[in-house]
Amino acid sequence: MTYDANGENARRYPRAMSDDYIESLPQMDWADGIGTKIFLSRELDDARYFRHGMMYVEPEHGEVGWFQSNFDETQYCIEGMMRVIAKDRTGKEVVLEIGPGEVLYLPAGYSYKMVPTGVRSKLMFTSGPSPRPGIVEQKEYSKALRSLRTEVAR
Repeated sequence: MTYDANGENARRYPRAMSDDYIESLPQMDWADGIGTKIFLSRELDDARYFRHGMMYVEPEHGEVGWFQSNFDETQYCIEGMMRVIAKDRTGKEVVLEIGPGEVLYLPAGYSYKMVPTGVRSKLMFTSGPSPRPGIVEQKEYSKALRSLRTEVAR
């Protein structure tokens, strides 16, 4: 039987992923100085419930804001730091900061703004549930991940 990388659940199997593998993936830029490499996703891996990625942040990155309507997210700080302003529906704000070894929990239902820290940072994130259509906010990136399905994961 021939392996069909695009077949249903073709890439849904246990495996380890190396830093080299993650570094080889295409990067999606969220804002000036903020890049992401998603290493587990619906598009590439048939992941059903969540996505994982690495985020690379420059010291004086552009601000990026979003309303998180339908998924929860965690950010684990590997190096540097992350600063996020969270705002609830009443307008109450809180500033959250994490450093190496700390985790930030960003639940759905809040507005968030990531602001510069002056420090180069590397973070790992998880979000879920993963939307059925996948990464809809970045269609070209989604296509780039799908195109990698021809390779057997390393």
